Order: sequence, then structure tokens, then C-alpha cells
Amino acid sequence: MPGGAINNDTIPATSSTFSLPKESSFDLWIGKDKITEILASNKNNIILDTRNIDEFTGKRQKSGAYKGGRIPKSVLIDWAEAIDYEGSKKFKSFEELEKIYSRMGVSKNDPVITYCHSGVRSAHTTFVLTELLGYKNVKNYDGSWVEWSYFDNLPFEYDSITTIKK
Repeated sequence: MPGGAINNDTIPATSSTFSLPKESSFDLWIGKDKITEILASNKNNIILDTRNIDEFTGKRQKSGAYKGGRIPKSVLIDWAEAIDYEGSKKFKSFEELEKIYSRMGVSKNDPVITYCHSGVRSAHTTFVLTELLGYKNVKNYDGSWVEWSYFDNLPFEYDSITTIKK
């Protein structure tokens, strides 16, 4: 913090015991196998790609991915749209967030699956949807595009500008 005092004081720490609850829940997690089932069944799930437009179209292939592209039937809403970069650098207002995510065209009870490149930006969007906007059925695919891109048997889409690197 600018202007703050610096010292070499040792801060005492006390040990504690932490254990996970016996019954853990992965309510916000989904894996690639379940997504492939959903794609095959034509269930009415929104698959929300939270990357930027260049990643979504396949124009840009980030490090770690085997190829460029997206999961079929994905809808793009860049995670960064939720941040007020021009002003407070915090989340945009509730009203602005409602407007942004209403582009998905679903109710707050409909299933939504978020993904990005490696699960970080989609975790941010999962937080926005569940904790700020009150969506009830959101799952984060944390393997995201990095995992999906390595499986040749998994379907994917890309735009005509994509160069497939293998």
C-alpha cells in the first residue's frame, strides 16, 4: 500500500485443524463426459464460452490448447464484460449485468454450463451468474478448452479463419 509503514515484526500464528465435510458437493462442477452426453441428447442447456471473440472463433489459439475452436452450440459472452474497466474497476451494476447475461436467452432456472480456456474466467462468470444474478443451475467446466481440444473424438466448431495447428 503506498505510503504504508514497513516493519520486520513477526506476526504470531496459531495452528488449527481443518477437515473437509464428510459429504462434499460438486454442485458447480461438470466434466467433459457429461457435456458430451448433453450435446448428444440435444438437451436444452446453454454452453457459455467466456473467452474473447478471437478464441471463440478459433482465430487465436492460446498456449496449452491443442487446436483452436469452441464446443459446439456455444454462446459467447466474454467474462470481461462484467467488469467496469472504464470506471470503478469493479463489477458492473446489477442492471448492467442482467442486460449482458440476458443475451443467453434463458431463465435463471435453466441449465447453464460455463467454460473458457482453463477454467479461470468461467469460474469468474459462474460466480457472477450464481452469486450476483441468482442463476440456480450453473455448472463450470474447469477442464475447459485446454482439455476439450486434445480429444479428437470430441466435437468442436471453428470459423473459416481458423488455422488448425497439430
